[in-house]
Amino acid sequence: MSNNNYSWKFDDSKNRSTSWYIIALAFVLWISIWGFFTKQYWMSFIFLLIAWLFYFTENNSPKYIWVNINESWIKIAETFYNYNSINYYQFINKDNKTYILRFNLNNRGLKYIDVKVENMNENEIREILSSYIEEEDERELNLSEKFIYLLKL
Repeated sequence: MSNNNYSWKFDDSKNRSTSWYIIALAFVLWISIWGFFTKQYWMSFIFLLIAWLFYFTENNSPKYIWVNINESWIKIAETFYNYNSINYYQFINKDNKTYILRFNLNNRGLKYIDVKVENMNENEIREILSSYIEEEDERELNLSEKFIYLLKL
């Protein structure tokens, strides 16, 4: 590792059990059948489409994501982000341990990118990033983020 270069990889898999998929499938089918009987055909179609897209993207995404931070850009997976495209970064804690490094982007669509930093030295990351991007105060996971983590979404 050079002075202004830091890289790591993190496991992006959700480790869902078979019962999780069975419950999710039962829920989607129940909503779809209910939509069919109440003549809300588009709702049924949209729920089935979202479930299929969710399953398709999950099974076609890489298990490990590489992150590289240097003096010119941040590379997450295969995408490069210049520092001028990032408003700020923030460390998010879970159970009083640093869990996520969040980048707030200037984009209209994708506003945040979360990168897992469990068991990483946040001070080394902070040392590099603070030269290029403003840092927001650390915070804990909020209620909706805890719910997403609990449901393994």
